[in-house]
Amino acid sequence: MTNHTQRPMDSVTLKAIYAASARIKTTVCRTPLQLSQALSSLAGAEVRLKMESLQHTGSFKLRGAANVIASLNADQRIAGVIAPTAGNHGLGLACAGHAAGVPVSIFLPYSADPIKVSAMKSYGAQVTFFENIEEARQAAIVAAQESGATFVSAYDNEQMIAGAGTVGLEIMEDWADADVILVNIGGGGLASGIATAVKAINPAAEVWAIQSEASPTFAHWKEAGRTIPVELSPSIAEGISGYIEPEAITWPLVRDRVDRVLIVSEAGIKAAMLLMLNQHSHVIEPSGAPAIAAVLRYAKEPEWT
Repeated sequence: MTNHTQRPMDSVTLKAIYAASARIKTTVCRTPLQLSQALSSLAGAEVRLKMESLQHTGSFKLRGAANVIASLNADQRIAGVIAPTAGNHGLGLACAGHAAGVPVSIFLPYSADPIKVSAMKSYGAQVTFFENIEEARQAAIVAAQESGATFVSAYDNEQMIAGAGTVGLEIMEDWADADVILVNIGGGGLASGIATAVKAINPAAEVWAIQSEASPTFAHWKEAGRTIPVELSPSIAEGISGYIEPEAITWPLVRDRVDRVLIVSEAGIKAAMLLMLNQHSHVIEPSGAPAIAAVLRYAKEPEWT
């Protein structure tokens, strides 16, 4: 086993999430927790959907981005922020930076959604393209070091995690006795934040993270109990795919606070998107669909209970 230096988890707390909620309340909207009759019938239990697709930028990422921007000191605000992204993280930072007057530079793969890229530019963000997200990440790290700007990971950042954790606060406020919360997982920021909030408020509730079979890093790490090499493939859910640094703070958080990590197929993700369109008249992106796919995949199987 390779040893990696990891930051302590003490800074990712319920108190930090409440503080984030206060900081970002004028930037984000409170999204609804909607009953899904279709999924409830399939699961044989009440299923509600936390509709972060209705967030101002179409993603929960705005929550963490707004918390990061609000936490910058005066010098950091002048120097600005730099971030690699497949799309939503950069859009959240661009929106939050624009509202606060903080310069934002976004490093993107050429495959990034042109609609999201256009939206980033509309908020005044500077965008630079690379062959893939890992090249963008490495270049962003170097650029931040050279320019003095703050590098902002989409998940390996305590303020991003605390901001994402406000989703968990809202779920608990709206449905305090929920038994299981299913969370899409890529880099682990959302799952870590939600698990921190939920476990602190209702220790009996379980948090299950869901990811694609094409990018199953946390599923393999959770099963092994340690970070191990994981083979990755291209995924329709690009926003929750790709390499995760073994030293990222999200690994110990997922290891210790998330109860299960389950895998769904690429076909299952597509089926979940279709269900949301047909049953709820909502168009959701692939990265927002794995948790719904998990209900379709596991609800009738023994491991669900």
